Amino acid sequence: MDKIENLRELIDVLDDELMALLDQRFSLSLKIGNAKTHAKIKVLDTKRETTILEKTHKYSHSPEIGVVYKKIMEESKLLQRK
Repeated sequence: MDKIENLRELIDVLDDELMALLDQRFSLSLKIGNAKTHAKIKVLDTKRETTILEKTHKYSHSPEIGVVYKKIMEESKLLQRK
């Protein structure tokens, strides 16, 4: 059981880092949304989304990361529309 707890502690550290990075990413998404509004640019940028999703292919857990990134981008677009 100690091994599981040790692994969970490592996951907890990573989760804290991921959450902090996501918070920063969403803050930037808000800024991008404001810039797009002022420039009268659409929120949806399929070329950008494709580029981001293609970057996931270099990781061993590419399918899972792709699913997560699709959700991240969905939430980012919602923020950009605010």
